[in-house]
Parts: sequence; structure tokens; C-alpha cells
Amino acid sequence: MIVHDKKHMTWGVLMTIIYAGILIFMFSNTFQGRVPGEKINAFKASDNLFNSIAKGSTNYFPTLLEENKKFMDHSINLTINLSNDAVVEKGSELLQRTGVSVQTVDTKITVQGQLGHILEAGILDAQAMFKNQEQQLMNVYGLEGRKVTYVWWHIFNALEKSLTKAGDFKAAKFVGRANKRGVEVGYNFYGISSQSATDKAGILTFSLVFYVLYTLWWGFSIFFLFEGLGLRMSSGAKKEV
Repeated sequence: MIVHDKKHMTWGVLMTIIYAGILIFMFSNTFQGRVPGEKINAFKASDNLFNSIAKGSTNYFPTLLEENKKFMDHSINLTINLSNDAVVEKGSELLQRTGVSVQTVDTKITVQGQLGHILEAGILDAQAMFKNQEQQLMNVYGLEGRKVTYVWWHIFNALEKSLTKAGDFKAAKFVGRANKRGVEVGYNFYGISSQSATDKAGILTFSLVFYVLYTLWWGFSIFFLFEGLGLRMSSGAKKEV
């Protein structure tokens, strides 16, 4: 390797070594995880931080439960198609607990009853998961909380399709929203503690500043290395046509 500028090459090598050292440190399990004694790397710790802040702004459950009141007397007589026998079996059990009439044939379930009762049960179970109260669902269903919300997701998804097919678009739209903002949120944010951006303003500011400076550091490292090797960008000679 031919070095044309020792000063810039030295700076480039030193900055690259420091960059690599910080990167290795960030990949090491030196940060506190969600549970006591758990050690994780910087990337997982950062992911946990932003997930906890996101959770603080995604509690749609009170609104969904309030909106669902208008469907408590909304009668349905639909056949929904679930994905497989395991989901059908648990889905049938969950639906029966809401007080509706259920008849199962293969992967299809005919449901007769009040739509609001079904939705309320699913939303409340998802809310329990959102609040990290999985034991509450295990006591009722004897099943892991995420498996319960997984079945509810299939039920809500199938209900939305059947309601749309039946022309009950208003109800279908709400079921779809309840699935995305209720069941999916409860499933995805289970096990994550909720924190506000205000409470974590310091670490958020540090993360942003660090990201910008670290990126610039790597950019200048490459720049100095190229300078040291004598590789420079220059404008080409203008050619007249």
C-alpha cells in the first residue's frame, strides 16, 4: 500500500479503530434487558427503549371499548372461515364464552348472537396482554396469552371478511380497526413496559446525537483514509461540443 499523506492516513486509521471498538462494544451484551439479570446488546436495548415509548402512545383500548357499545345489540348470523382445525377448536371455545351460538363444520363456524359481546371479549383479552397480565388469560383459558390473542386475531379477521361480504360495512370497518388497534397491539406490546417520551428525553436526545456523530465519524474516517492514499475527487475538464 502506497501512502501519499501520512498525517491523514494516521487520522483515518485511528478513527477507524475507534469506530470499530465502539461497534464491538455495542454488539456485546453489556446492557440491562427487560428482566433482572438479562444482558443484551446496545441494538436490542435501543429497540426496547423505542418500543416502550411507542407503547405509551398506542393505548387505544378505552376508545375501542367505548365505540363497541353501539354494537352490543348488533345481531349477526354469519359463517366465518378460520385457518385450521387448531384455531377452529380454540376459536369455537372463545366464541362460546361470549354467549353466542356456535356451530362448527370443518374450518367454518356459524355464529349467531350479538357482535358487541364477541368484540368486547376479544378487546378485553388483548387489553390484558397490553397490560402484561397474561396470567389472567391463562386462568380463564388455560392457554398462553399470545396464543389466545392469536386466535382472536383470526376470529376478528374472519368476522371482518364475512361482514363485508354481507354488506355490513360499518360493522366490518370497526372490527378491522379493533383488530389492528386492539388485538394486534396487545399481542405486539406484551412484555414491554410503557414509558413516555418526556420521561426519557435525556436518553432519546443522546441516542439521536450519538447516531449523527457516529455516522459523521465513520464518514470522516473513510475520507481521511482516501486522502492518505492519495485518492481525491476532482472535477473533470470541461469539453466544448
